[in-house]
Amino acid sequence: MQEQNRQPDTTTRAETGPAPAPAAGFDFQQAALQQLEQLGDLILACRQDGQLLHANQAWLESLGYCASELGALNIYPLLAEDSRTAFRTQCQRLQTGQTPQAIALVMHDRMGQALSMQACFFPLPGHGVQVVLRDLTAQKKQALWLSTLLDNMDDGIIAMDTDGLLTYMNQQAERILHWQLEELHGKNVHEHIHHHRADGAPLSVEDCPIYDAVRQKSTYHSSDEVFFRKDGSMVAVRVSNTPLLLEGQMVGSVTTFADVSALRLREQEMLQATRAAEAAARAKSEFLATMSHEIRTPLNGVIGMIDLLMDTPLDAEQSDFARTIKMSADTLLSIINDILDFSKIEADGLEIETIDFSLRQLLEGTVDILANKAHGKGLTLASFATPEVPDSLQGDPTRLRQILLNLLSNAIKFTEQGMVLVSATVEGSDDDKQLRLCVKDTGIGLSDQARSRLFLPFSQADSSTTRKYGGTGLGLAICKRLAEAMGGSIGVESTLGQGSEFWISIPLHAIKGDSCLLAGPQLDQHLVLLAGDNACQQSPWHHYLDSWAIPHHCADSLASLLETLRRLDAAGSKPDVLLLVEPLPDATLEQAAQTLAVEGIPLVVCLQGQDNQRKTSLAQQGIAVLHKPMKQSALLDALTIQWAPGTIRLHTPEVSNSQVTQTASAQRHHHLLLAEDNPVNQRVAASMLHKLGYGVDVVSDGNEALAAIAQRHYDAILMDCQMPGMDGYATTRQLRRQESESAQGGHLPVIAMTANAMEGDRELCLAAGMDDYLAKPIEYARLKTLLEHWLPQQAGPATATATTVNTPRGQVQGSLTVQRLTEFLGDDPAGIAEMLDIFRDSLQRWRERLRLDMRHGGQGLRQLAHELKGSAANVGADALASLAGQLHAAALDGKPDAIRHIAAQIETEMEDLLAFIAAYGKDD
Repeated sequence: MQEQNRQPDTTTRAETGPAPAPAAGFDFQQAALQQLEQLGDLILACRQDGQLLHANQAWLESLGYCASELGALNIYPLLAEDSRTAFRTQCQRLQTGQTPQAIALVMHDRMGQALSMQACFFPLPGHGVQVVLRDLTAQKKQALWLSTLLDNMDDGIIAMDTDGLLTYMNQQAERILHWQLEELHGKNVHEHIHHHRADGAPLSVEDCPIYDAVRQKSTYHSSDEVFFRKDGSMVAVRVSNTPLLLEGQMVGSVTTFADVSALRLREQEMLQATRAAEAAARAKSEFLATMSHEIRTPLNGVIGMIDLLMDTPLDAEQSDFARTIKMSADTLLSIINDILDFSKIEADGLEIETIDFSLRQLLEGTVDILANKAHGKGLTLASFATPEVPDSLQGDPTRLRQILLNLLSNAIKFTEQGMVLVSATVEGSDDDKQLRLCVKDTGIGLSDQARSRLFLPFSQADSSTTRKYGGTGLGLAICKRLAEAMGGSIGVESTLGQGSEFWISIPLHAIKGDSCLLAGPQLDQHLVLLAGDNACQQSPWHHYLDSWAIPHHCADSLASLLETLRRLDAAGSKPDVLLLVEPLPDATLEQAAQTLAVEGIPLVVCLQGQDNQRKTSLAQQGIAVLHKPMKQSALLDALTIQWAPGTIRLHTPEVSNSQVTQTASAQRHHHLLLAEDNPVNQRVAASMLHKLGYGVDVVSDGNEALAAIAQRHYDAILMDCQMPGMDGYATTRQLRRQESESAQGGHLPVIAMTANAMEGDRELCLAAGMDDYLAKPIEYARLKTLLEHWLPQQAGPATATATTVNTPRGQVQGSLTVQRLTEFLGDDPAGIAEMLDIFRDSLQRWRERLRLDMRHGGQGLRQLAHELKGSAANVGADALASLAGQLHAAALDGKPDAIRHIAAQIETEMEDLLAFIAAYGKDD
């Protein structure tokens, strides 16, 4: 233990004292060689002539030799030819006392395989050389593999150091830029390939986004850069730049880029093709608008003169000829409208609006339009909505009506007998409710092949369909585009020979708080006995009564009905209402009514069509009279009046045709100006105006119109938009300027007449200052309605009923239709005056709000326009209501120029209205 404890002291002294003498017989050379054997490097020793003296085990194993063979080996035969010279040079440097250099050389193993090595040279005593070798073969292979990989990439790759000097470039980069690596190595990348922007402006290093990314040690990506080739030409590139970090230190960056010149060229070609297509679409639209004008102009003459001719005494043959001409002209007009509609949809000119509307009114109004067509073929036409369908919806009723009219017209066209029913139901969950509208018929049906091409443009079921029924084949294609534009879909279910069911499904947007359609007051407590019109089949009458849970029995004839009555009476039961639907197979309605009078049961009858003489006769007997097309609301009214007399009616009675065709003796005494250059149109329009009881002067262009207005007073102008010289738009703008500059003010109603039926034409007319819009061919009833709307009725023949306002000359004519007030106030001058006073006070407040909103950026204009439009319309200030609607749309779209223009018009109109009300008060 003591010896062990002292041993460290002895060791310490040995370390601090003089080195001890080597042990006798110690071989330093052998010890050094043994230590070299332990190294991983390849080590050899040789004479200056290359004769090997020694090699470690690592060298022997790498080259495949044994230690016993060393005496017969010379280093030079093992070296590649260029490596021998380099080896010899380093040996000579050692011999002359110079410092040797590390070199790369290639040495062959026993099998002749080349090995890449790095060699370091050291002197040995006795003019020998010791060489330490490091095998780089694996590294060389890896580098070659990586270089091959990079050179075969589709993207160009360049690397640069932190100073922006190029250190690497792959072959794809050389191909794109036409530079060689040797030419750019060590040179500034920015100065050679990225010195300008795409627009040709110089790009400094400070502004270069790639260099900025290098400085910020961040990545940079761009699809819109340009590099420059060796010849100075520009190439569009997509670039990605990534910093190159070594042990956390920035040593440079790598940029990959792709030549996107071909892509940019294709994009440019596509852009040019798109512009060309848009130009072609515009040219097509303009052509169609022009052709529409050219076709509609003579067609206006045909339809207008036929309308006038059919109102004159004709014999049977002449009447038949006239009806044929009218039908042909209407068909031609329908074809033109289809083509124009499809053109607008193709050109993305279709706009879908969102407004409140009544589904009941939409359905029933649509079947009303086609009632005569269905009645003429002896078909039953009806509308129906299930109880869960809300009545008040938001959407585009105009487009929905267009779809339903097309589907119903087709159903009537392809049905020879039976029924056409349009129905409304609700589908889907609470979060995704859909309104489903179906048109079902008992017509010819469709084959599977016909259904597959039914919604394609210019396509019909087959060629025989076109020959027999006519049409463009565009109607259903238009319906499909309209349904899709509203976020919905359209389809058909049909069997050849068994009828068809077309449907459209769109998102349901019900107005919050709205009740379901046609909910009746405890109707399930009453019994109805129904007879006639195939009542025992699945007729609309069953749908109506089932939807209200009204118990009912059916009979197919008067005799069967009487038998059912006797059976019910025997059972102690009695119906609350008898419902008779024409036709009955064994009696007329009048005969049935006479037979059933003794029963003492309330009677409701439905006529095959509208027949005022029969309706009056039956009503005088205390019978409730309906007529086809069948309407849910009309039947509900008839039943609830029988059972609950105080119930509010849902159905609005129609205005009879006789009311639409009043004679001139019942019209107001106004004098109008007609500005129209076409002689045929002049004659048609003037004849219609004379027939309506208006005086009329005719001019042929805008200059003549302005001259005529300067010479005498007119109550309104019918203005053709397309006239030689000064057209209708320019004439109206000039008229409005004259009115605004006049001390007397005033606003002369201008109604546009145009055969141009393209989208936006109405807006163009309103923007020019026109008040309303009349499309050619001019319809007699539409012309009458428009003139009644814009011209207040004056004292005239005894049949005139409107309240008259004698406005002083120079004051507003037609800005406010007092007739609107009489509709809900009656003939009460004091009440009307009070209402106008309230409206006057509101006008003054609205005027101040308008001015305030215009000064503060128009933030409240939408709300103001909404209030103004509704109130103005209610009191009959239609021009102001129209302007308020335009202001609301302009504010919604954010169009400041339009807002300023319309606001100025509204101020003028408000001043006119205030003057109008003041004059009314003085006259009273």
